[in-house]
Amino acid sequence: MRIDECIQSLSMPLPEDIMKRKWAGDLEGAMAAIDIRLAGDLPQMLRDRLTVEKERIRRLPTQYPWQREEAIAKLRELVPDITDEEFDQLELAGRIDFIYINGVKHYFVRFHRTLVKTIPAMMARTGNMPTPVSKWLDPMIAVIKDKGVMSRRITVEASIGLSEGRFVPGKYRVWLPFPAKSAQQSDIRLVDGNPDVIGDENAFARSAYWEKDLTSEERTAIRYSYVSTIRYANPLHAAAPDAPLYPDALPVEDADLSEELPYIRFTPYLKSLAADLAGDETDPIQKAWRFYCFATQKITYSFVRDYFQIDDIGEYCALNSKGDCGLQALLFIALCRISGIPARWQSGMSIDDDYVGAHDWAQFYVDGWGWLFCDPSYGGSAWRAKNTERHEFYFGNIDPMRMAANRRYQAPLTPAIGCFRVDPYDNQTGEMERVGAEIPFNGRDLDEDACLIGFEELG
Repeated sequence: MRIDECIQSLSMPLPEDIMKRKWAGDLEGAMAAIDIRLAGDLPQMLRDRLTVEKERIRRLPTQYPWQREEAIAKLRELVPDITDEEFDQLELAGRIDFIYINGVKHYFVRFHRTLVKTIPAMMARTGNMPTPVSKWLDPMIAVIKDKGVMSRRITVEASIGLSEGRFVPGKYRVWLPFPAKSAQQSDIRLVDGNPDVIGDENAFARSAYWEKDLTSEERTAIRYSYVSTIRYANPLHAAAPDAPLYPDALPVEDADLSEELPYIRFTPYLKSLAADLAGDETDPIQKAWRFYCFATQKITYSFVRDYFQIDDIGEYCALNSKGDCGLQALLFIALCRISGIPARWQSGMSIDDDYVGAHDWAQFYVDGWGWLFCDPSYGGSAWRAKNTERHEFYFGNIDPMRMAANRRYQAPLTPAIGCFRVDPYDNQTGEMERVGAEIPFNGRDLDEDACLIGFEELG
């Protein structure tokens, strides 16, 4: 199967009748219409587009499992006193995502968690009062600003396996993200795990890889350590240093100023938005700051359906005024590139005191400073908490408790996978393939797939 080519075809629209059936909820009809076309003679890109759409439609219902009464019941598990009328108003305001399936509304699987995470009044009704102070982040940021640098050796264990009941004996191929050499990451060590191959340290998407003949179910695990060093940048209020803060960062590449279809597109709307936000400003730092403020203050953080189901991530985020960490980062990257500011993707994991999970952020390049960081998701969280100091910190900086495995969105796995990936665009939690038979996209067990073993202060 032309996996990578199929994904690239998402830059073109669906035939109109298939699109109508899909969004009317006639998923079976849409699949049947696709099959009729695929049986005929088609241009290759259209064939790829229809092939990938079949996979998207197959996955779509799992993202929207609940009908209205079930959805209200799920929300009441978190907010017991929520009324039906409040639910309907939140839906009309665009705060609750839904689709139609066979004429019936079905609601997004994590809509309720978005509401209690991003609406302070809703959070308060859960019994968890929002606070502007983070006992984990704010002390760390204070040290970075005071000393100018923070360096930590971080040890993480990650694993991947199949959901219960999904195992079938056979040959398996496994990819787990592995720390890549980057501006802030160095001295990367394999502690345990014995992969067959570890990708090049400068790979666009670095991973550890195994091939296994399995007769019984088992998880694939790896433990690694690395040094994460953050040097404080204050681009809004300080002059550029004599030398870039991160001299080991890879140089600017043509791709850092370019479209990368299908998901980093310079659409007419994004070009207009970038021009509106920049106005008469010519300083790249000030322009980037305006893009950051838009992404953190005007975009409502929201859990969203799989990126695989979204046609144009940057424009979707800007047009719908919502998005999670990846959508916000990609919007920031697109706006920067449109305005001539080199910008690139970083992703892997964010490591908090009690949670390790997938996370995305951005870098942007400014003469004098070199490569700087930008995390609109963490910045937006600070803005919602009315913590302006933390909000400003995440423009130019990130905290050191990250693991960066990817520096380009849509980078292929090495070696190439033979089926549709769970996440076709980024490897943050790992991928598995049973040779000769595709593992269903929801066949992975993602519970407790990564944990912090510990970290050591280095200065």
